[in-house]
Amino acid sequence: MTSEDQQPEPKVWNQHLADLFGVVFVLFVLLFAMQGPLQDFVNWVTPLITPDWEELSRRDQRLAGKEGLFGGTLQFLKKNLFSKTGFQLGVPLTLAIGIVTLSYANKGRARAVNIGIAALAVAVFGYWTVSVALRDQQLIPEANTIDYIFAFVSFAIILFLSRRHFGWFITLFAIFWFFYQFTKGWWPEWIPIFGEGAVEESVWQNVQAITREMWTYTGGIFGAPLQITTRNVLVFIVFGAILMSSGAGGLLLKIANNLTGGLVGGAAHAAVTSSAFFGTLSGAAISNVVSTGMLTIPVIKGSGFKPSFAGAVEAAASTGGQVVPPVMGVVAFFVAAEVGVAYNLIMVAALFPAAFYYLGVYLTVYFEARKQGIGPMDRGLIERLTAGDYVRSLVFIIPLTTLTFMLLTQPSIPRAGIYGCVAALVCSFVLFRDFRNPAAIYRAFALAGKMSALILIIVALIGFLVGLMTYSGFAGRLALFITEAAQGAPLFAVLVVVAFGAIVLGMGLPPGATYFIIVIALSSGIETIGVAPLTLHLFVVFFAVMSTVTPPVALAAFAAAPIAGADPMRTGMQASRLSVVGFILPFIFVYHPALLYKPMQFFGLLEEGARINPALVDPFSLSNLDFVWILVAMAVSIWLINSALIGFEKNRLHWWERALRLVAGIALLVPDYSYSLPAMAVALALVVGHRFVGGEPSTIDRPQTTD
Repeated sequence: MTSEDQQPEPKVWNQHLADLFGVVFVLFVLLFAMQGPLQDFVNWVTPLITPDWEELSRRDQRLAGKEGLFGGTLQFLKKNLFSKTGFQLGVPLTLAIGIVTLSYANKGRARAVNIGIAALAVAVFGYWTVSVALRDQQLIPEANTIDYIFAFVSFAIILFLSRRHFGWFITLFAIFWFFYQFTKGWWPEWIPIFGEGAVEESVWQNVQAITREMWTYTGGIFGAPLQITTRNVLVFIVFGAILMSSGAGGLLLKIANNLTGGLVGGAAHAAVTSSAFFGTLSGAAISNVVSTGMLTIPVIKGSGFKPSFAGAVEAAASTGGQVVPPVMGVVAFFVAAEVGVAYNLIMVAALFPAAFYYLGVYLTVYFEARKQGIGPMDRGLIERLTAGDYVRSLVFIIPLTTLTFMLLTQPSIPRAGIYGCVAALVCSFVLFRDFRNPAAIYRAFALAGKMSALILIIVALIGFLVGLMTYSGFAGRLALFITEAAQGAPLFAVLVVVAFGAIVLGMGLPPGATYFIIVIALSSGIETIGVAPLTLHLFVVFFAVMSTVTPPVALAAFAAAPIAGADPMRTGMQASRLSVVGFILPFIFVYHPALLYKPMQFFGLLEEGARINPALVDPFSLSNLDFVWILVAMAVSIWLINSALIGFEKNRLHWWERALRLVAGIALLVPDYSYSLPAMAVALALVVGHRFVGGEPSTIDRPQTTD
């Protein structure tokens, strides 16, 4: 037997251990998310098993609920597990690092290094977990010698894994801020923000501060990003992984083909539909591109679209999934925690912006298909839905309905997530034969653990970044600088600067990191800018998300380009054109707040006369007419702008028609009826005139599927 024949054995061992870590990870996440349902169960079962329950006083009933068999067990878990920050943060992060390193252990020549990192991570983060869990909450902890060592070892592990899986840009960005912490007092005063006002400290003082603030006090790596993710986000990743592992992915693409395959450019429309759904489940544009793009991009190319456009369609559709309710990307949960509002408000606020984003993508595909002479999908490629498929579609309907209902009707995000997971598990088990065995469920949980592991690595790095920028004093100086610059400046100019900053940072950083950095900069200047906090935070989120399809570093488009066999830069340019509505929408909901806030009133989430969170705009102060107007104006504007950018509607558009459409489309969105009403008249004249007065449609040969 050759040495090559012996290679697979270690790989199987490593993979099995990584899968086991993933399953343990998921079970731990589900256990923490079940606190609410467990309490509901105790409240239900205690009266049934307690003799003479009705005759007991309220005090005795409460005691029975806490000291009985089930109630006592729950109280034990609350005291010794659920309330321990060390367990809630340390266990998932330790398992995540183990999953990532063991999964990677067979790639390259440094197998021993990977296994060594896994063992070292278990030791370092396991120590942190146990020490924090055992700590007396009333005492201020003091760092000891091992803390100084382990703190910097933990930073090195996170940086190493981030470099491997997310590239050099974000890693070097973090290293710069680590370097700045130690050199901030040496920067010359004339360098704005960096040198001006920085306090010089000794190397030992910096070591103490970093260890204390970013390790001992559960900040930095263990700060707000990781806390929000472990408490609220991970259960939704499990929810998405269960659906994707059940066999629902192929069914979804089949449904999408039947729904939109008969439209002009149907193959691309089907890809948009399926990618939008999976994008909202995975919460990550790039991973969605890589997974669903393998199926959708070849079909789009086969229908006649150019490779660069096929890749761009997948990139734009996957990117938008991060802002589609009910399960939005990780950043949406960050917003809820930072602004201090319930997640259901953010979910409802994003409803119409998400719908308009995808309307823009659909129309761009439609106009491009008309321009290229591409019709519906070949009927032979559309597999007809059977009666069984209609029944199996309940695997989407029931879990998503359950999840949406829970998110809208009660404030607990983990409770909604766990009920959604239960619904997904039950439906998958009942509706898919291949899922009806423990091995399939084990694989689903292992997949969920692997999906979550990389997210936790980048979230830990985001916490590291935020901690360094905060504790170095830079964040405060930057906030002061922006506050002073915003005073007296036009709102539009300030918004452009914020948008530009989010796009530039987002070219190399994930949306979560971009969001936190921009929010730190705006932390004390939101009132000066004069925009409601939730509006401004969502403004940042949209541009952070859109950065993944913005050249010159359009990460989602660059991930799609190799699958499509296209030039990355050309794919990025096409993706940004497909996503153009996403760059316009944030400005629209700033100047037309009814787009975000009126749905909160219609869904009954806010009551007239009740105290409205100051982070919101009171929807009852906004006109219903304004809301209806912006819906109509936005739809017409998207039609005009997208047709102008493509240069085609029914026929080819002349240059002057394209220019008029762009001007009218933008004027429609101006928050002044003296501009928008005439623009609507011009818009209708342009559309009606082109369709009924224009000449015959141009005859265009079907292009070759090469760029």
